[in-house]
Amino acid sequence: MNGDTKVAVAFGMVAARRYGTDITLWHGLQGRGDPYRTLLREGITALLNSYNSFQFSYHPLGVVQHMNLALMGSTRSVLLTALRFKRANSGAGNVTCKFTTCK
Repeated sequence: MNGDTKVAVAFGMVAARRYGTDITLWHGLQGRGDPYRTLLREGITALLNSYNSFQFSYHPLGVVQHMNLALMGSTRSVLLTALRFKRANSGAGNVTCKFTTCK
């Protein structure tokens, strides 16, 4: 997985329906201002963290599952999932984000 990986490849069909098939992980990390863009940014960061650290709060498949469940739910579930990912990415559980974009 790298910055050119498509969101649809990383997260599957539910994400592809929401974000399209052309958006890359790098582009998704730039999202702000909209609940769905925020979820995407935090979800991508959580996915990368989950691949980078066994101690991270989420397993990679868990990140994908939570992301897809949020996308199938209400705007409130989108925001709650984004918040949970953000907390995990910020070091909840004593494991911090190790990527430059998090700092």
